[in-house]
Amino acid sequence: MPDEETAALPAPGSNTTKYVIGRIIGLLVVIGLVAFIIWLCLIPSKPSFTLQDITVSSFNVSTTRPYLLSTNMQVTISTRNSMSRVGIIYEKVELYATYRDEQITFRYTLPKTYQEHSEVVVWSPYLEGHTTPISPVSGPVLMQDLNYGAVLVMVKIDGRIKFRVAQWTSGIYRLYVHCPAMIQLGDMNTEKEFAASAKEFKFTLPFWTSATLNLLKNSNFTSLRLVSEEDDGWDSGDAEF
Repeated sequence: MPDEETAALPAPGSNTTKYVIGRIIGLLVVIGLVAFIIWLCLIPSKPSFTLQDITVSSFNVSTTRPYLLSTNMQVTISTRNSMSRVGIIYEKVELYATYRDEQITFRYTLPKTYQEHSEVVVWSPYLEGHTTPISPVSGPVLMQDLNYGAVLVMVKIDGRIKFRVAQWTSGIYRLYVHCPAMIQLGDMNTEKEFAASAKEFKFTLPFWTSATLNLLKNSNFTSLRLVSEEDDGWDSGDAEF
């Protein structure tokens, strides 16, 4: 009899082991859910940019080879941080203008800026270019645009930003912004050297395209991408993205 009663009893400590394992698994699940919720709330997203205006004070072009372009323009761009809990640190941001993928102004470096959550920041830098050579391929196209009375330029932003939550600061992300702007000049005669003053310009946004933004992790710091480089983000409508 004593042997049969002993055999019917559960092994010592078996229930305690199952209880401990169950508590550990439950704790890990709760921690995972909390971390996932925090990640969803604090995941960095793209700031939105809007090209508000371009004021061109000069646009001088030599109409014979070598094609040389001198221009002076003031660009007004606003950026909005739509995140409700995450701030953005603009470590180094440079603006410049291009024509047919050829840089026509110097790079302007904006001052280091911290943007609070749900805040709008406006920049109005001056972009200048002096006797910038235009390639023999793009030169004749520019002459056609001048005869047509409108020149499409691309305002580009190249920068490095960080995200901040309380005392925590993320690694560096690369910021790329491309925003097209149509500058209407009116009917011009390009048989002689072309020069126009500020009152002859009108800024409009092309109806067939809009701005794009790419945001990705700097490969020098980490290989993780927030948005894939292949996702160009083209959208229709105005210049906000």
